[in-house]
Amino acid sequence: MKFRPALALLSLTLATSLFAADAPMPKPAPELKQLAFFIGTWQCKGTQTFGGPTMHYTGTVTNTWALGGYWLDVHVRQAKSKENPMPLSGNAYLGYDPADKKFEIFWVDNTGGFETAEFTGWEGDKLEWTGIAHMGTMTAKGRDIFIKSGNNN
Repeated sequence: MKFRPALALLSLTLATSLFAADAPMPKPAPELKQLAFFIGTWQCKGTQTFGGPTMHYTGTVTNTWALGGYWLDVHVRQAKSKENPMPLSGNAYLGYDPADKKFEIFWVDNTGGFETAEFTGWEGDKLEWTGIAHMGTMTAKGRDIFIKSGNNN
């Protein structure tokens, strides 16, 4: 069974040398500049519904460029309150897929939940992404809407 590890090593070597060709390194898509509005630390408030009554929350969101500027690294931390005794915490990466001409988001959180979603960009002062959210055994259509209420450029 020594053949399989050798074959795996050869495959990895070939794949590495293909990517190490003289082709220039790609640069982050210019469309990513649309996400620059989010850079920094934000104090947020909003509402959420997980199949029960609507709950109000407050929290902090910190956004920084990561991985060579290809991804916006997002950290969401809701505050604990009487109405929100088990606050949500989660991390996401937002990037751009030039082949599909859409922004992509990959989210994970402290409930074991995760979501993949996409959006096409700002429509005026509104940004809306949709996707599929998973929490435990539940799967549902997810939708997040952001309304720009000031300038941060």
